[in-house]
Amino acid sequence: MSTTTDACPSATATHRIGFVGDAGVGKTTVATLVAARLIERADVTVTGEAAEVVSTADAASADNGLGISWTIDDCPPGVEAIEARFEGLDTVFVVVTPETLDTATRYADRARYHDVDCLLIVNRFRESAKDSLQAFDGPMIAEYVHEDANVSAAMAGQQVPVLPERTVEAILIEALQPDRQSAKAAVEALTSGTRSTVNVEVADRDDAGSLLDTFEAAGFSAAYFDCNCCCHDGHVLAHRS
Repeated sequence: MSTTTDACPSATATHRIGFVGDAGVGKTTVATLVAARLIERADVTVTGEAAEVVSTADAASADNGLGISWTIDDCPPGVEAIEARFEGLDTVFVVVTPETLDTATRYADRARYHDVDCLLIVNRFRESAKDSLQAFDGPMIAEYVHEDANVSAAMAGQQVPVLPERTVEAILIEALQPDRQSAKAAVEALTSGTRSTVNVEVADRDDAGSLLDTFEAAGFSAAYFDCNCCCHDGHVLAHRS
């Protein structure tokens, strides 16, 4: 089901993300954060417990998500969730906490068996856990969601949490295309059809406009995504429909 290096894009631009993990790790919290952000920029379907918190009635009227229709599956706890729905999944995100990091391997092995892209999200992250996470030999870490009492309180009240100084858009970037390319190589990859989606880092947000224009002039959908990296502001992703 891997889509990160597709040579032939699908006829309908869709991407289905499954959030999996053990009970109590905050899987629904992460799925809710991602779904709520997506609703501001694209067509989204939400399933599982996150659907009780996020309302798709608030979906964006204008698409700003590469023309892709998204599904966010907040899966039941346990590795069996992958087994039950692997045929429809494009990307699996295993949600763990620093204390449950060793559980990620079970999920990654099941996703790998079914050829589904699998990445890791560390919820309730604390700086004191950084060394153990850096030494972890497992799925690539796509994002950290910092420990925050306000997030827990919002979820307890069936409200979408607010992350004023962070973004969850890096999760969308990693789901669509984790591999970075230069602008020139990215245009060539889309034009030749060797990739259906490309990812170009943007050092400064102000530089994104010209890159978006380049992709769109070449006939491709393009959109800017924020990230939490210190060395650059974000990414421009482009998609071959």
